Amino acid sequence: MNIITIDGVVASGKSTLARMIAHELHYYYLCSGLLYRSLAYVLVHIFGYTQKTITHINIADIAQCFDPQRFEYRYDTEHQERIFFDGQDITPLLKDSLIDTITSITSVNIHVRQCVTNIQHMLASDHNIVIDGRDVGSVVFPHAQVKFYVTAAIEVRAERWLLDQKKHGHVYTVQQAIEKIADRDNRDRERTVAPLIIPEGAIVIDTSDMSIQEAYALMLEAIREVLK
Repeated sequence: MNIITIDGVVASGKSTLARMIAHELHYYYLCSGLLYRSLAYVLVHIFGYTQKTITHINIADIAQCFDPQRFEYRYDTEHQERIFFDGQDITPLLKDSLIDTITSITSVNIHVRQCVTNIQHMLASDHNIVIDGRDVGSVVFPHAQVKFYVTAAIEVRAERWLLDQKKHGHVYTVQQAIEKIADRDNRDRERTVAPLIIPEGAIVIDTSDMSIQEAYALMLEAIREVLK
């Protein structure tokens, strides 16, 4: 099976590009961030964890969150990526400030990362996949056939982030967006578990002065060159 990884900083466009490439190549799109967000949601809303108690997660609870009898990741080109838990589509519930905060805490837990990595490996075992994240080319799939690292200037990413937040009813100033993104960048790069790095052999794509379509065309050309 072929694996294409797209790592990068927040609001660099990596998820949009991953979806476009998956659609074009008829690959399965795997959004690693959605897996971490769904875990955070279930731990809080099903298992009753709070922001104070989430730093001490019971390993058995992590396993329960990803119990294949209860948890399901689905992707198709019509409905995009979705997460189901106990038969309920929880995807629309995964984008709020509490889930953002809980996800940032749980994502550095070594047991959480191992469980998410196991799910990613399982999904990749019978699909050609495009996966985006912050450690997918460096840790999860270090031997992927094609690796990318997508970045952009922080001011450009702040504008993109603001537009995405507005879709979910959240309003921030540009300065607040820059501060939040800078804080996230620092946390991702400085964490002790699977820090954000440019994976070995990755093609770096800077989308600061590039449209999504231009970045997409560049990446598609590189993929076809490698996989021809």
